[in-house]
Amino acid sequence: MANPQLENGYTRIANELWNEILRRNFTKRQINLILFIWRLSYGTGQKACKIAKFTSFEQVGMYKQDVKKELVFLRECAVLEWEEESMVFSINKHYQNWQVTPNKKWDNEAFNQLIYENIKRKKATNTKEESNQQGQARTVINLKVRKILTSSKQSVSKTRTLKLVKYVPQQGGKSVTIKRAASLKKVVKKLVLKDIKIVSSYSRDHRFGELIQFYRANLQRAVTESPFNYELLTQWYSEVGYDLLYAAMKVSAKAEAKGVRFLEGVLSNWKEAGVQTLDDATQYEKQVKANKKSSYSKKKQKNNKADIVPEWYQKQQTENKQEVKQESEADRKRKAEEVDRMLEEYLKERQC
Repeated sequence: MANPQLENGYTRIANELWNEILRRNFTKRQINLILFIWRLSYGTGQKACKIAKFTSFEQVGMYKQDVKKELVFLRECAVLEWEEESMVFSINKHYQNWQVTPNKKWDNEAFNQLIYENIKRKKATNTKEESNQQGQARTVINLKVRKILTSSKQSVSKTRTLKLVKYVPQQGGKSVTIKRAASLKKVVKKLVLKDIKIVSSYSRDHRFGELIQFYRANLQRAVTESPFNYELLTQWYSEVGYDLLYAAMKVSAKAEAKGVRFLEGVLSNWKEAGVQTLDDATQYEKQVKANKKSSYSKKKQKNNKADIVPEWYQKQQTENKQEVKQESEADRKRKAEEVDRMLEEYLKERQC
């Protein structure tokens, strides 16, 4: 019968890495490769392992033609570090650099709640076991207590007895401290602090929650919900902060843009312009708006100038292009000068 024990060896892997493996949308073959490399690296007390032949990976249920393809994919996604010459493999522990899409149904808050509930269950179980052990240690069957009080200075007989001895209370004596109870209290306090630390580390920032609500209400309508978009929002929130990201979202919403593409463009333009504060962003947007207005005014003036040209002039130009004439250079020059003169007189009359 199998009887696995830690004394026979175990693999130390941080819970953060386990959580990330569960959160990412890896295929079964990719997970088998990761676990295989972990067993040969962390499982042997090393950060990396050497697997000389691709055929060794067939032990985890993979075909030879799929091994290299999956290894290359994991390396391109920054999950795997692979030295091809020495055939040394290791898993990149910096999971924030992994380019693998998260599972669509992953709920970080629900998962953290499950962790918290199980930690509480463990604490309650340990407390119950400790209490039972203390009760058993303190309970002695068929013990009789002597009725005669005995001084604490009186020597105790070396002969073993089942009778308990009652001592006379001494004035100014030191209180007796039960070491087991103190140690139990210390353990419980440590577990409580650990629970609080875990819950605090996994709790979501309420200001970031406000940004997510604004994004869903204004920028996500008629757009398919994508975990990648939320990853981008999380990244921008850590890079530029609440104020700038909220201001960029407002600009996107005012432009009636959907999704994150326009928002990404706004943040990129701000970064190139050296925008670092909310005031910088406001000044930049005012300048952009003024430049657009100036460009529109110039275009409008150009169009108005084109409207001054009379219809007969445009008609004359059109007819000249359509007709095929065989005239001398002098005649063409004379007619062009005459048309220019007529246009100049017309413009002078319009100005008057």
